[in-house]
Amino acid sequence: MRATILLLLVSLNVVAAPLTVQVRSAKDTFLVYEAIPVTVSIHNYSSRSLQLEESNQESWLDFVVLDENNGIVHALGHPVFGQPVLIPPGETVSQTIDVLPLYELRERGAYRIQAVVKSPLGNVESAPLRVWLTNGRELWTQEVGLPTAEGTPEQFRTYTLLAYRGPHDDSLFVGVRDDARQVVYSLVSLGSFLSTVAPQPRADRAGNLHVLYQNGPRSFGYVKVDPSAKALERAAYSDFASSPTLTVNDGEVSVTGGEQTYPKTERIMTDEELNPPPPPAPKPKRHWWWPFGPRA
Repeated sequence: MRATILLLLVSLNVVAAPLTVQVRSAKDTFLVYEAIPVTVSIHNYSSRSLQLEESNQESWLDFVVLDENNGIVHALGHPVFGQPVLIPPGETVSQTIDVLPLYELRERGAYRIQAVVKSPLGNVESAPLRVWLTNGRELWTQEVGLPTAEGTPEQFRTYTLLAYRGPHDDSLFVGVRDDARQVVYSLVSLGSFLSTVAPQPRADRAGNLHVLYQNGPRSFGYVKVDPSAKALERAAYSDFASSPTLTVNDGEVSVTGGEQTYPKTERIMTDEELNPPPPPAPKPKRHWWWPFGPRA
């Protein structure tokens, strides 16, 4: 009987909690320097709307990040939202934050990420989310010079192609770093690819990296990455008519061959296509005096 009462009290405490906080991620394994987006969901169980906003220049959302030895990972910043967040009664609000720029998550290992929400009803913590950071397999690397004005120091970027073997497929990434300043910008995810076919990386005269890679039996992916690790262009090609390849002409890189399937290119129709000639007039029908058709 006593155990039943205790269980009932615990259940009442869970239901009576004004807020619940959950942190989750689309996957649990990331490469070192890959973006780590986590989604924080806050459900309002109270009978009135709750407004979450900065107080004394402190964010209403923070994280506690621990390494595999239960050591606190040093924070580099805090989430900034600018505008207050209103949660009506019985509603759930979610925010997605990349925690990589906010914490010293720069080494392989296991980590636990716990969200802390500061509300008018008190601070509420989520259950910890476990993530693993690992190193990828280097496929290719090259240092590229960037265009600079005369009289200014030269700048370089080191591009790297990294592969990660997941439980279902292989993923391809582009790493961008400045070795002279010991700065790693980020990893750009290119998506899944066929590891049996070597990707084609080419740098243009502006210091951008172009990568063409096969991601299916008849399909190819294309990505253009700039020196700050931003994906400027993405496209998809097929090889039904011909095989796509990267070509360099006067420092410019382009895809030749293949058929672009995404985004669909718009073609301007010619005058002949817009104004086709009228069809030829039909031949006049011959009339036969014999009622059963032409005589043999």
